[in-house]
Amino acid sequence: VIVGQLTAFGVKLVLPTLLKGLEDKAWRTKQGSVQLLGSMSHCAPKQLGSCLPTIVPKLSEVLSDPHPKVQAAANEALKEIGSVIRNPEISALVPCLLAAIADPNGATRPALDELLTTVFVNTIDAASLALIVPVIHRGLRDRAGDTKKRAARIAGNMASLVNDPKDMVPYVPLLMPELQKAVVDPLPEVRAMSARAMGSLMQGMGSEQFQDLVPWLMNALKSEGSSVERQGAAQGLAEVLAVLGTNHLEALLPQLMEGCRDKMSASGREGHVTLLHYLPPTLEQQFQPYLPRVLPAILDGLSDESEGVRDAALAAGRIFVDHYANTALPLLLPAVEDGVLAGNWRIRQSSVKLLGKLLFKVAGTSGNIVLDGGSDEEGAAEEGYNEAIIVALGLDKRNEVLARLYISRSDPQYSVRTEALHVWKSVVHNTPKTLGQILPALMDQVILLLAEGGDEEDMGSMAGRCLGELVRKMGERVLHRIIPILKDGATAPSVNTRRGVCAGMREVLENIGRQQLADHMTDLLPAVQTALCDEDAGVREAAGAAFSIMFRGTGGGGSAVDAVVPSMLEGLSQPAKFSESLEGLRVILGVRPQIFNFVLPKLVKQPLVAYNIRALGPLAGAASSVLGAHLRAALPPLLTLASGAGEGEREEAARTAAVEVALAVDSESLHLLVPELLKGLEDGGRRKAAAALVAEYAARAGGEAREALREHATTLLDSLISLFSDDDDGVVGAAWKGVDALVATIPKEELADYVQCMKDAVATAKETERRKRTGKALRVAGLCLPKALGPFVPVYTAGLQGGSNEVREAAAEALGELVHLTTEEVLRPYVTAIVGPLIRITGDRFPYQIKAAILATLGSFLTHAAAGIKPFVPQIQTISVKNLADPADAVRLRAAANVGELARMTARLDPLATDLAVSARSAEPQVRDAYLVALRGVLVNAGDRLTAATHASVGNTLRDMSKLQRARRPAQDHPGGPPRRHQGRGPPPHRVHRGGRVRHRGRQA
Repeated sequence: VIVGQLTAFGVKLVLPTLLKGLEDKAWRTKQGSVQLLGSMSHCAPKQLGSCLPTIVPKLSEVLSDPHPKVQAAANEALKEIGSVIRNPEISALVPCLLAAIADPNGATRPALDELLTTVFVNTIDAASLALIVPVIHRGLRDRAGDTKKRAARIAGNMASLVNDPKDMVPYVPLLMPELQKAVVDPLPEVRAMSARAMGSLMQGMGSEQFQDLVPWLMNALKSEGSSVERQGAAQGLAEVLAVLGTNHLEALLPQLMEGCRDKMSASGREGHVTLLHYLPPTLEQQFQPYLPRVLPAILDGLSDESEGVRDAALAAGRIFVDHYANTALPLLLPAVEDGVLAGNWRIRQSSVKLLGKLLFKVAGTSGNIVLDGGSDEEGAAEEGYNEAIIVALGLDKRNEVLARLYISRSDPQYSVRTEALHVWKSVVHNTPKTLGQILPALMDQVILLLAEGGDEEDMGSMAGRCLGELVRKMGERVLHRIIPILKDGATAPSVNTRRGVCAGMREVLENIGRQQLADHMTDLLPAVQTALCDEDAGVREAAGAAFSIMFRGTGGGGSAVDAVVPSMLEGLSQPAKFSESLEGLRVILGVRPQIFNFVLPKLVKQPLVAYNIRALGPLAGAASSVLGAHLRAALPPLLTLASGAGEGEREEAARTAAVEVALAVDSESLHLLVPELLKGLEDGGRRKAAAALVAEYAARAGGEAREALREHATTLLDSLISLFSDDDDGVVGAAWKGVDALVATIPKEELADYVQCMKDAVATAKETERRKRTGKALRVAGLCLPKALGPFVPVYTAGLQGGSNEVREAAAEALGELVHLTTEEVLRPYVTAIVGPLIRITGDRFPYQIKAAILATLGSFLTHAAAGIKPFVPQIQTISVKNLADPADAVRLRAAANVGELARMTARLDPLATDLAVSARSAEPQVRDAYLVALRGVLVNAGDRLTAATHASVGNTLRDMSKLQRARRPAQDHPGGPPRRHQGRGPPPHRVHRGGRVRHRGRQA
């Protein structure tokens, strides 16, 4: 009695003690505690609501106590609680509920069934909840999915049946963890029922009791576990958002859209897209305003790299169509239409499926038909479908949608084609009739896609196949309508339209017969001709492709060429039409180079006119594959005109055209170009332009042509260098530029291979110049130009440093020859570049011929470029003196001559003369002459700079040598003996001074 009268405060004081008594080891203590807990059922409803959620679970545990009296007390306590239940429906179920509490494994399912079949008329009180919730809790934890589904369903209904929602609050911590587990259950029915239970509980009790639920569901959407978890979380969140309302959805939508685009997590994208699948069923029409914002995420998901995301997006799209096809068609249809012709084939495939579902919806059919693969002309649809679609979409939109669908039948991807064909046959009853109705819209779409074919290859090829199939299958039934559309489009303001039209004409021409082409030539040809002269390059290229097919389709293209090419050639003569006509011809030649046979004679017809000359270069480039066979006709007139003395428009155009023609020749036809160049170099009327052309070609040719040119460099260099002695300064200058450009094409490691050919060519030019017999010093004009030696020095020095012995000798001789044939002013900048390698190479061991050639070249510098060579005098003197003792006569004599010339420039002349005299006295007889010749050169060229002591010393040395020789053999003159003035034979050398006195070299007479 006392316990039944406790206040709320009293319950708080007593309840902990009684609960602790249940854990006591003494069975009587347990029994007494159980009995007192049962008495609490008689408390006031307020106290009852606060204590029963704690009491009943504890009593349920005591039911399994080993002592029978404790078990009996627990049963009695539960019955006592059941006796105070005021709800008549629950009162009738108390025995069943108590049985479920006592035997969870065997009685939970029957108890749940009883609860589900009970029709509640009265609200549920706290005592009822105390018995029901443990059964629900046990049901949610059951292994059987059916039991969990029943328990979740009952849990969701509880919030709407209780007398006071606050009575459910104590049970939320008990039920929610189990519902969260159930919402990610593998069974979809359990997940769905658990999600609804969450929404129902939140709706009945308010969101304040579930603050952590939305964050938990959002995290579960991104779970890296199985897709089952993400689907359950999406279902639960959809139910919860339906309860929270659109304001909460509006706040959460940016985060949801960001999750759909999460590049880092495919699982996150899948979960968020799955949520979009479950929102329409829960929010219904409230979600419709959000369609424009979420549809892009669906379309992006259709092309996702993850299959799970793609499947989720497709499922969401189908749900959208199911729920909003009738009410939000203007919102859904544009997005689906765009997807049908999207660049990604996965988007196209899914979009075709969605479009089919949408059309099935508005047509009133399921679309579940089996295609037999028969004729395309008859589908499985009924005639009424067409009317229903027109009513729903409108005629224009119907035409546009079906046009896109028909194009998809030609998709490069088999799966897309199959799906599009299925949808087409499901909604179209008569294909020819329908195509006739939608043809304008279909052509607009095809032209647009063909125009975009450069950016989206699949789109362009799909449109092309569609148009080709249409022409092949329908023939004249559509041709008489398609061709006028294309003809009108050829002059459309939009560049893209004109491009698409030309691509469309190409497809039509590829798929019609010769007779059909002849029948429609009068319409097609003007359109192609107009497009060939279009200002846009893309239009011209597409028109050229169409013309190529037209050329082929007319059996060699006679009519096509006769109709188009002459008018374009005529257009070249009109300044306003020149550019367009030129581009049109260029495009035609690009696709049909053989037409150059017809064009070239018109362009080079005498007399040459400026506009034809200007056109020849670009057109030759377009016909490069056949140009080699026409060089004999194209180049000579251009070179003749370009070599003229005039500087007018025609001459300049001829020079430019010649270069363009030469550059257009491919590397495989270069063997045809070089003979024409050589002929031009030999012809006095063409050689100037020919030389200039070689220079331009060598400078601008690249890749394989540049490499192929090196195979002909020897013959070209020979011809060009031979022109260095030409009487025309213009020819000489052009020839030098040609040589310079040709040498620049030769790799450094190959330069030595060209020493001999350039040396021989210089000799030819020298001989030509010598025959002129001008009486002046022999100079070659081409070697007297500024920087004239630029192409020669690298070749000759490369030969000196890296060639064979024969090449080294030839290179040294060639350098010496250059010194003789040029002027000191031209030679001066190259002294260091030439003399340096000559000096360095003398230190190596080479045959005497190389040494002799090098010493001869150094001697040439001493006599012809003395001012520039002064910095090298010490090195040259050392080399020359050293080689006076060389075993080879040629080397010794060259060295002796150089020492004599060096005497003019050397600063230390006295030691040189003394050393030469001493060396001559001690040298072997076979080399003594070289020292004496060198000494004679010193005395002749600079004897007046020697001191008296040196004169005396040298004279004494020479006299001693003379006496020694007379003692050994009879006295005789020796051609290589000492100078006469020191032999005492005849008068000494002398010179007349201004005063009329005769003075011996070195002393007064």
